[in-house]
Amino acid sequence: MGSSHLTVESPAHGWQEAVPVETISDLREQPNTLLWLDIADPGPREIELLRQEFAFHELALEDAAHRHQRPKCDQYPDYYFIVLYAAEAHDHRIETRELQMFWGQNYVVTLHDGPLPLIDEARRRWSRGVNRVGDGVAYLAYTLLDSLVDQYMQVQDAVAEWVEDVEERIYPRPNAAVVGELFALRKTVVRLRRLLGPTRDVLNEIIRRDLPLFPEPMRPYFVDVYDHVLRVLDGLDTYRDLLAASLDMYLSAVSNQLNQTVKRMTALTLIVMVPTLIAGVYGMNYTASFLPPAETPHAFLAICLAMLLVAGLMTIVFKRLDWL
Repeated sequence: MGSSHLTVESPAHGWQEAVPVETISDLREQPNTLLWLDIADPGPREIELLRQEFAFHELALEDAAHRHQRPKCDQYPDYYFIVLYAAEAHDHRIETRELQMFWGQNYVVTLHDGPLPLIDEARRRWSRGVNRVGDGVAYLAYTLLDSLVDQYMQVQDAVAEWVEDVEERIYPRPNAAVVGELFALRKTVVRLRRLLGPTRDVLNEIIRRDLPLFPEPMRPYFVDVYDHVLRVLDGLDTYRDLLAASLDMYLSAVSNQLNQTVKRMTALTLIVMVPTLIAGVYGMNYTASFLPPAETPHAFLAICLAMLLVAGLMTIVFKRLDWL
């Protein structure tokens, strides 16, 4: 079961909230009266209300009923049907929720699932706005779109922090868990990019103003929102490239760590091998003039000292070569 909230702004009665929805027909007939009908969790009853009170096209009502649409802006004779997505960042996750909007000459109808913070923010900004009646509901549409894009900018800042955190965990010792985070974060950025690309097209279509729903002085406001979307898109492209570079950096760090390990193992093998070679040669069953016989006093101690000396010299050499 959905819930509806009707807000009205008129020169005669000023700002009114929680107006009964049964008065929509009468209010729409009043000149310079602006309506904002916000519907949370719309159901069949709310869809029928829109059909009876606003006579929206059946295709638009069908999209509103089924939801999960791609961001778009459908133009009808005297109103727009707009589908966008709100985004919020929580615990390295980005949640997106669909926001649908019917925008006519003196009304805006918004539909969404559950409460949306940007709805409350837009309501506060519209109540504080100046010259709302003169601008029609264009100022309300602007505040909704601007609040939506502000959320995208906050999400972009969160993504920037996540990317920086991942980069810091790659050096000095790469963590295998970082790989999963890199791919998950890259997938998140690509998903946002797919949402913001059509959102840019929606704003571009509104700015072209094939349907004149806002006065010319409001054009810079919508252009400003469009510029913000372009800025977020550019930022997401940058972070996508940074994530790709971070993956290359991780692979390079792992390869470098492997090379260091191989060098250390090689150095340790050589340090152990040379004394072992000396001990093996000395332990052979034959005599040589340059080797003291085993019966010679202190021969065992001398050979042990020789092996320690060789191992010590090799350790010093490998340390200077940075192999240890």
